[in-house]
Amino acid sequence: MTTEAGPDQQPVSRSLRSLLIVQLDEIFKDTNNRERLIGSQAYITALSKGQGFDLVSTHDLELENREQIFPRLRNAHFQETVSDGALTFDYQLRPGPCPTTNALRIMELEGLPISQAPQNRAQ
Repeated sequence: MTTEAGPDQQPVSRSLRSLLIVQLDEIFKDTNNRERLIGSQAYITALSKGQGFDLVSTHDLELENREQIFPRLRNAHFQETVSDGALTFDYQLRPGPCPTTNALRIMELEGLPISQAPQNRAQ
């Protein structure tokens, strides 16, 4: 049985690699926008060539087109609702990229005056 491992990894048999599940949450999160996008695209490209089951969660809208580039990939999302000043998710996985964004709404719920920001005021 052949095994492969990086310097900080346990050996994984080639026959078991198809059983691997990889979950990444906010890949390269503390990296600047340009380099995070380049690194994320490269990492997703590498994952797409494997046989494992990979989950990548991200808020990077620039990554939603990966499904068009790699037919094996699928976008999915959760939907949120705001009710009584609270953000809730139903945790039902839906196909496709998320049609809404919620970061500004979360900021407003926490008291940040988003609607008063210069780019949001009516001219």
